[in-house]
Amino acid sequence: MQNPLAKQRALLALREQAARWLAAYDAELVARGLGFTPEDVTAIEASHKSRPVPAEKPGPMTYLSMVWVGLKATFQSYPGELDAHDPKLAPVAGLSFPAYATAAAAIGWATDDPALVARVTAAIGVTPADWEAAIEGWTERITGDVVIATMYGQLFAQVGDLPMKGSPPANR
Repeated sequence: MQNPLAKQRALLALREQAARWLAAYDAELVARGLGFTPEDVTAIEASHKSRPVPAEKPGPMTYLSMVWVGLKATFQSYPGELDAHDPKLAPVAGLSFPAYATAAAAIGWATDDPALVARVTAAIGVTPADWEAAIEGWTERITGDVVIATMYGQLFAQVGDLPMKGSPPANR
């Protein structure tokens, strides 16, 4: 089992790596002439307000799953950095890990809103069908590997301002 101080340092390093990956993704997206428009951001914000986090309580199996994940995370040794060329981190349906986290943060709970999904996927240069395939592939990877799940949490939490079309990406 990893020394607690070493684990904390590794987790902080993964947090920093996530910020670098997102900044690089934003820059690459904008350089390709893609990104979100002010109208996209307005639609995303409206969607988030109209679809808050579900209020229903998780069932007993969800709690059991949470305990299991907590135990796996406790006994997991974390690397100081993930290898961007690891096949487990390869893009799924054209969506890199930072692209997937950015799209997931933008879409939020509105996965049933085809207009919003189409708007977000167009902004990042993929199709709604690519997004559906990416959900399946990335979910399998995230749920199967606590280190990948940890990095996803860092990416998702740090998305912040969406990369705006035609402008340099904001510093994260």
